Amino acid sequence: MLLKKLGARNYFVAMIFLLVITLLLIISAFIVTAFMPGSMARVPYQYEMESAYEFEPWSFEIEELEAAFPDGGIIVTLKQAGRYRSDLLLGEGTYYDRDKLVSSDNTGGIFIVTENQVFEEIKGDNIFLPVEDEILLSHLGEISDAQMGIPTLWEDGIPLSFHKENSLVHYYFVSPEGNPIMPPSSNYSDLTIFGAFLVYILYLAILGMVITMLSPDHRYSKYWIQLGKTRPNFFSLAIIIPIIALLTANKLAVDFFGYPDLYLALGYILVIFILFLANRVNLIDYLDFGLRRDKFKYGYFLAIVSAVLIILGIRGLPSSLSIGDTEYLLQLPLLFFLLALPREMIWRGYIQAKLSRKFGVNIGLFLMAILAAAVHSTSLALSDPWMFLYPYTYLEIALLVPGTAAILGYLYLRTENILACAALHSLILWLPGIVLY
Repeated sequence: MLLKKLGARNYFVAMIFLLVITLLLIISAFIVTAFMPGSMARVPYQYEMESAYEFEPWSFEIEELEAAFPDGGIIVTLKQAGRYRSDLLLGEGTYYDRDKLVSSDNTGGIFIVTENQVFEEIKGDNIFLPVEDEILLSHLGEISDAQMGIPTLWEDGIPLSFHKENSLVHYYFVSPEGNPIMPPSSNYSDLTIFGAFLVYILYLAILGMVITMLSPDHRYSKYWIQLGKTRPNFFSLAIIIPIIALLTANKLAVDFFGYPDLYLALGYILVIFILFLANRVNLIDYLDFGLRRDKFKYGYFLAIVSAVLIILGIRGLPSSLSIGDTEYLLQLPLLFFLLALPREMIWRGYIQAKLSRKFGVNIGLFLMAILAAAVHSTSLALSDPWMFLYPYTYLEIALLVPGTAAILGYLYLRTENILACAALHSLILWLPGIVLY
């Protein structure tokens, strides 16, 4: 309300007001990350077998983890990155997690991520001999491919991972067959988790402020005002529930069969077809999916700036960019037309538009974001329920998913152009592949 009053008098005053708030939010975010260095997420590691060695009888203790391999075993190095290394220790042994004995019948090893210095300390004088048996190496490769490593969040957007900043970063036990036993057993600081929530709340607020600053002369069009004066019929709202159920089932099917995310387009295209038929028989009205020719030229600069800010805000400053090969460049238009555009037509062009007509613009935006989080949490609960025992999952469900949906919805309100929203959406999915850290 204050911003509207300032803007009505002087755009420059409104811009200064927004700029001051944005700078304060940025300073606050820097303060949080400075005092809570583990609050920012990292790019997830890629876990591939780098080396495999047999070791003699070995026992060690790191923080709350104790392990003893009286007959020796095999150590597989999956990742060495900077000061950290990821290792898979396989063999019959005795394991204690927080002074509690772990069942040896169900446990065949440990996956750990530690600092290099700590690993050298616990290794001591233990002798490692390279594994040369090709059949065994092949089997170890299969076990390595089955490892989850540090859990990855927000894979549908910008994949992130969190881990502690001390000696034993992360660990979980594996079954005798080499499959991960979830959830991971590491402890996480409540203060660091709170810091992660706080820094990403600040980031989303900054992004909203930037979008507002870059569209200071925004006024709702006559068409949108007319929509606000008409209420959608019962069927237009009631069909949102089966739409969401269908999209959730579509997501679960893609995850279950291991298909690429582009296969999600089939579900969205089916929903678009159903809505088109319902419009043809006059069950719903004002079905334009946000695709209005008079608005096609608006919002792309906002989309590009927002996408860059999302990458910088969530992952930090990159070390370099790598465009990659021609095949990766072609992924951008595929993501735009097959995934981002159908999603935006449904979520912003239909669901948000109908809810806004019924409950008002602000409540409609809020309800759409809540529904997006509900779909994500439902699919997660059915596909990977153990993730709800991993504390950072709630950052994804409560903040990252609904927050990004709200940003996309806010961009739609400021531009009324679903193509701009699809551009932002596709860039969010594509840019992480060319940004190197």
